Amino acid sequence: MDEVPILIATLYSPTSSPETTHQIQLRLQQVQQSEQAWSFIEPLLNSPDTNQRFFAASTLTSKISNQWDTLPKDHHDPLKLSVLNWLSRSAIQAYAAQSAGERPVLRKLATAVALLSMRIFEQWSDWLLDVILRVVGAGASREAVMTILSECVETFARADLVGSRRVAYLGTLTSATPHLVTSLVQSLSSDNIPEINEALSCFTCMLQSGLIHHQELSTLYPNLLPHLSNPALVTRACSAVEEIIDRSTSAGGTGLTKFMTRMRTNEIVSGWVTSPWVAQVIQEAFAEEDAGDEAVAVMRLICSISEVYISYLFEPRPPSAPPTLTFTSPETSTFFHLLVAVTTFPGHNSESYNINEMTNGAWMALQEESSDVGLVFGSGPGREGRSEGREAEWPVIQHTFSALAEGLRQRATRPLSSETSSWPKDIHDAFRVYRSTVISETILYAYYALRESLLANLVELAQRQLSQQGELNDLEATLFCLYSIRDGVLDDENVHLPRLFSSSILGRLPSEGFTQLRSSALYLVGQYSTWFSAHPEEGLQAVSFVVPALSTPELAPQAARALRLLCTSNRKALGQHVGSFISVLGGLEGKVEEDELIKVLESVASVIQGLPPDQFVEPLLTLTVSVIARLQDAINLNAQNPTDSRTSSLQQLAYLTACARGLADPEDELVFDADTSLDEPSAQRVLTSAALADARVVDMRSRLAVAVEGAANLWASDVEVAQALQEFITASSSDVNPSPLGLDALILLSLAVKSLQSSLSPVWLALATSLVERLSRSRSDSQMTDQEVALVGAPIEAALSAMLSTYSDLSAMDEHPDVVTAFLGFCHAIVRHFPRVLAALPNHLDAILRFGERGLGMQERFSIKATIDLLVISVQQTRMASPSAKTFGEVLVPHLRTLLGSVLTAIAGAVPRSQLASLSELLFACVLRFPDDTRAHFHDLMSTPSWPTEKCTSEVKLKFEKTILGARSGKIVRSAVSDFASVARGLDGTAYGAQSISIFD
Repeated sequence: MDEVPILIATLYSPTSSPETTHQIQLRLQQVQQSEQAWSFIEPLLNSPDTNQRFFAASTLTSKISNQWDTLPKDHHDPLKLSVLNWLSRSAIQAYAAQSAGERPVLRKLATAVALLSMRIFEQWSDWLLDVILRVVGAGASREAVMTILSECVETFARADLVGSRRVAYLGTLTSATPHLVTSLVQSLSSDNIPEINEALSCFTCMLQSGLIHHQELSTLYPNLLPHLSNPALVTRACSAVEEIIDRSTSAGGTGLTKFMTRMRTNEIVSGWVTSPWVAQVIQEAFAEEDAGDEAVAVMRLICSISEVYISYLFEPRPPSAPPTLTFTSPETSTFFHLLVAVTTFPGHNSESYNINEMTNGAWMALQEESSDVGLVFGSGPGREGRSEGREAEWPVIQHTFSALAEGLRQRATRPLSSETSSWPKDIHDAFRVYRSTVISETILYAYYALRESLLANLVELAQRQLSQQGELNDLEATLFCLYSIRDGVLDDENVHLPRLFSSSILGRLPSEGFTQLRSSALYLVGQYSTWFSAHPEEGLQAVSFVVPALSTPELAPQAARALRLLCTSNRKALGQHVGSFISVLGGLEGKVEEDELIKVLESVASVIQGLPPDQFVEPLLTLTVSVIARLQDAINLNAQNPTDSRTSSLQQLAYLTACARGLADPEDELVFDADTSLDEPSAQRVLTSAALADARVVDMRSRLAVAVEGAANLWASDVEVAQALQEFITASSSDVNPSPLGLDALILLSLAVKSLQSSLSPVWLALATSLVERLSRSRSDSQMTDQEVALVGAPIEAALSAMLSTYSDLSAMDEHPDVVTAFLGFCHAIVRHFPRVLAALPNHLDAILRFGERGLGMQERFSIKATIDLLVISVQQTRMASPSAKTFGEVLVPHLRTLLGSVLTAIAGAVPRSQLASLSELLFACVLRFPDDTRAHFHDLMSTPSWPTEKCTSEVKLKFEKTILGARSGKIVRSAVSDFASVARGLDGTAYGAQSISIFD
């Protein structure tokens, strides 16, 4: 006790060094955690030094929260009386003149009394009323009372109380509600600004905690509204009303649903939102291009009100209801004008962009409600409100969304380079993100309302802006808006888009300089790539615009992307120009970045893929033969120059991968015709078969196989080369239709396993897994002959032997979780697709199961998940009607006891709770497939004292055992596992545990 005041004084001394401060903090934390800390709380709280009192109050809070069991029960009542006395004394001091330093102490003591009430509320049911009466009786101000109430309610909201205890404790707060409401009304009606602010904060806390219901709110709500127009109170008042609206409109409104009735909403719109005071606040913020806390609070509340108000505008008014605001009311036009103002609030900083984003929900609601009643641009009978008798409302909607679209276009306009040149990187990034998210999303709502009229206006504006001088930033913003509305524009649009992509607009854009403008135009072309498939003339115009940009380093990424999208969407239309594309490709090598050249390669390959059979082979060979030759040359160079050899090989493999992706059938596996036989050859299969049979293609594929094998043998332990090979093989073997660049899957599997034996890399394992899956697509396990099973099994056996001999203990597995995860995935694929291979290798199957048991003890989450998945599918194999099922059962039974032990240990806490669902599936599979063995082993394991944790009593384990062994559905098992895990992990009865159960369910 003598040491503590000295430590506290030194801690707050301005002369103390950071090292000294840190050491003292550690020492004081040790003091707080000691059992003796209870004894020095009272002496320190009686100290005249504020820092000592704050430390004592913090210690009191910590002890009640974390070390309550260290206080004897006969000290509980004396502590309660002492805390009330300390709280009352602090409440008087905190709001006395020149005593602001006491307020942190008061808040800590208020938190302490709330925590204490949660410990002993069964014996202190009227604790909150006692606190209020004691503090008021001691002479504390209403402001102090509001502070205490706020802290108490916030502490309850953060409390780890669940179930019946939470309900019971909530009852102790509810009993004091009438007195709380009276106190709030008195404080909200006072002339004391600080007191009103405290009352507003207290009200919001109570509302968020569910302590205020419809009846109480009806009393309090009128007392809030006058404060919305007081600059000193508006921030907290807006937060309070905003919370009311949020709870009124949400499903979990805690008794407040629909509190914001049509009448109340109309009153706040006409009485406050459209008032001169609000207009002045926003005008001043606009003039200064800076919104203070008050202006932000006002704009946020307007946005909260907007969605409620919009919904009422579209709802029919009951016949008996008094007149209300409508679309044609002046207040409604003013309201929408304010929303546009908030959406277009000026300034280029994160604060301004956040303000602009506030209205997104309002515009979405207005657009959706408008569309539902036909308030959409158009000449048809169901447009512009004609079918609903809303013709008078259409001008309001049209004017509002037109103003919104123009405002957004102006906000999208990039400032002149003289201004942006001084922007820091974070502002550049913020502007880019703001345009691509907020503006793009919001202007799309305007398009859905204005439709062709907005498209026509933007195209017309773009043509006019082409004649402007200077940086053309306005034109760039217009093109960006056209880019943003693409999702709403139909591909059959034949009026305005042909004009946009004709020589009169796209063809007139600068071909040099103006990087930002050309970049946006390239994005625009790529965005509308599918539209060009029905407009080949405009498509060629687009290609003519894109290709020159490939030679400009700043534009090459955008140009390559646009070309790839154009070619992918228009491969048949552009097929007649494939020779020109290949010529362009030859001229780009060495002039553009490799990443961009790869995209162009993929684009050209996609055009070749769309060619008819008689025109396919020649361009295919022109594109690929030289790449394969350069790959082989690079491999041959290794003896003389290993570095250049490796670099060039990686480059050529990337090119081959791009070619393989481009040659993939874009419709592969996307469309399935139930009336078509799987054996009936599709047009793509016919094309592929014809191409593969061509002698020149056979020679090309032979050379490719030699080059791929050479790269794999040469750099088996090189992760980057292995990754490049995996990407190529995956790209060339992912189609149902064989790729011209695809190689035999079994040969590739043998190659991958050979490389795996040289280097146990997750890349080779992942490749082997994909090849196993590829093999299963061509011929299933049940269809294969014994000889074919043996052929597939040979490389699989080699891979299993290499892995299982190296990773034979848990420590080795924990050191390489990426390899283990990949191997588990490989084993999973074998069990799923080729169980007969493992049935022929029972010793390897046994080793895999032992590997899986060890895997449940790993620390890495993905490895654990892969382990469980493998064990589940292995157990499930025993129910299959196949010769391998018997072998799987015979191998599994000896492992069952250790497997169940590992599973139960994992459920009890050895693995993260996120895996409980998978563990329950594994447990249920064991019960179903091996009921007698599981019952015997389960009972023996559950009979082990203090196992799997000491928290599991005999009663808990017996209940768990009966539930699991008697379960008839996976849902029952999941629920039992969740309950058992909560007890075993010490989470039973906690909010944390309850939350995990709800997520698990």
